Amino acid sequence: MNDTLQQLEDELQLLGRLVEGILIEAADILRDSDLDAMERLRGEVWQVHRKRLAIEMGCLSLIASHHPLDGGLQPLVAIMEIAAEMERLADHGHRVARANYLRSDLQLRQPLAGLHHLASEVRSLLDGALAAFAERDAGAARTVSAGIQEVESPYQQVRDELLIVAKSQPSIANQAIYLSRAGYVLRRAAERVASICDWVVFAAEGSFDRGELTREAPFHQTQETSAAG
Repeated sequence: MNDTLQQLEDELQLLGRLVEGILIEAADILRDSDLDAMERLRGEVWQVHRKRLAIEMGCLSLIASHHPLDGGLQPLVAIMEIAAEMERLADHGHRVARANYLRSDLQLRQPLAGLHHLASEVRSLLDGALAAFAERDAGAARTVSAGIQEVESPYQQVRDELLIVAKSQPSIANQAIYLSRAGYVLRRAAERVASICDWVVFAAEGSFDRGELTREAPFHQTQETSAAG
């Protein structure tokens, strides 16, 4: 069982590398207005779907054949849930890239650079979460999770820049709106990393911190406040 479990963990790490690449590639597509790269990205996202399914089936097969209990079951559940969250991250990346048909006018270069930075931040957070899982380091996972709140500031900066563009340049307001949505999707991607951190803690300790289960509230409250304004 240990060899098969290690193989599943290796596959999870490979899946993580693929998803990290998709996040950055999506930001590249936006920045460069690279229409031709969309097909390649779509294929990579489908590859993520297939890998996630293979990991889930591997975990279920191991559970069915070995009937692990207590500590033996925790990593398998965590692997399945982390793989599912990374599948959603890949979908987020695809949604970001779908705005690439909008040509980047000069007024949008700074927000596009901000979106690329935001994608890099999410990739770094995911890398930290996966490293914590490999080491079963709940403390490291909590550190990564706490750092996710720092994504809010660059997101708000990009959002404010795009709002200024939309108001001052009505001819490209639609472009600014679509890019603002792409920024929100990246912020949601950071929340997915927070969920991965929760599962790292579960794999290491067998339970969730109660506070972690409500961690997303500040993000949602901020969005509701912005909408109300």
